[in-house]
Amino acid sequence: MLSVSELNEQAKSLLETTFDYVEVKGEISRLTKHSSGHWYFTLKDEKAAVSAVMYRMNNAKLKFDVADAMKVVIYGKVSLYTPSGSYQLVATTLRPDGEGELELAFRQLKERLEREGLFEISHKKPIPRLPKRIALVTSSTSAALQDMLKVVSTRWKLSKILIFDALTQGENAPSSLIRALKKADLSGADVIVLARGGGSREDLWCFNDEGLARAIYDAATPVVSAIGHEIDYVISDFVADRRALTPSAAILDILPDSEAFLQYIDKLEDELRGAIGLKLANKKSRLEILASKFSTNAIKARIKLKFSEIENKQTVLNSLISSKILKLGSDLKSLEKAYEMREIFFESTKDLIEVRMDGKNVTLEALKAGDEVWLISQSTHKTAKIL
Repeated sequence: MLSVSELNEQAKSLLETTFDYVEVKGEISRLTKHSSGHWYFTLKDEKAAVSAVMYRMNNAKLKFDVADAMKVVIYGKVSLYTPSGSYQLVATTLRPDGEGELELAFRQLKERLEREGLFEISHKKPIPRLPKRIALVTSSTSAALQDMLKVVSTRWKLSKILIFDALTQGENAPSSLIRALKKADLSGADVIVLARGGGSREDLWCFNDEGLARAIYDAATPVVSAIGHEIDYVISDFVADRRALTPSAAILDILPDSEAFLQYIDKLEDELRGAIGLKLANKKSRLEILASKFSTNAIKARIKLKFSEIENKQTVLNSLISSKILKLGSDLKSLEKAYEMREIFFESTKDLIEVRMDGKNVTLEALKAGDEVWLISQSTHKTAKIL
């Protein structure tokens, strides 16, 4: 003779040994998300229903929100809850039926943030026309960074580039990107470029992080999202102040072309000279009309004096304009020379290594066996231990 407990335990053992792991399709109803983190729900179709549970360690791995009436496919094992004698499905994984997990997670987050107003055009900040300081938030070892620096060197050398290293792939990437973005926002930069080269949807998934989206929205500095290629869309593209098709395109977009800018200055000079000349011509014409109305020598002398004053002022004004233009050209040349000297310095010191311990520079003589140090060059850094 069996007790109820023994019967249920044997039934549970029979179910778990008879059924291997199964995949079951159905609709979720009566979903309860318990304070313990476990989920309890019913999985049903048009003819039947079964109780189901998904424990916290498994449901925490899901990237999308689960709700009643959602059609899903569950992978798990059949078991029996011995206290009540009811059999149930213990879910290990859960995915949307007919729609990919990542696609659903992306759509749900995009719709929720859009409802909250994070994509509003009215909130987007303008990108400065001539940014003096540009912050690049990306991996310091990425090809995307090198592509952007190459564009900077050929297009406009007068902006200062600030690099904020961050992970751009993997589970720890969102928190790393958020920290780097906040540092860039406090750096005094005029614009921030959030950049990564192309990759699979999984590779770019860190840029669909809700925390990163809110950090972009809260940033006081304008943010340009330059993730992947033209066909790649991530949440950061929608919340940023501007989207660029690629990292290189972002730099082309925010930096002026130096040659075109010089032509623009020449155009402004011509327009200024033309406007001043037209104004003086109008004044001169008016004086000539007044002179024709009066024929006394005194009036003619005064008019002649006014003509002379106007010509003198025009000469002085032309001289001032020429002086300003010459100074601007000299300043541009000085800045270009300073940039070239900096490039020479970096080239000559690119193979030098800086040794740091506890955040301070140290000499080799001061090191002893067992010390852990940072070896830092222009392009990378490593840790080392003195033997």
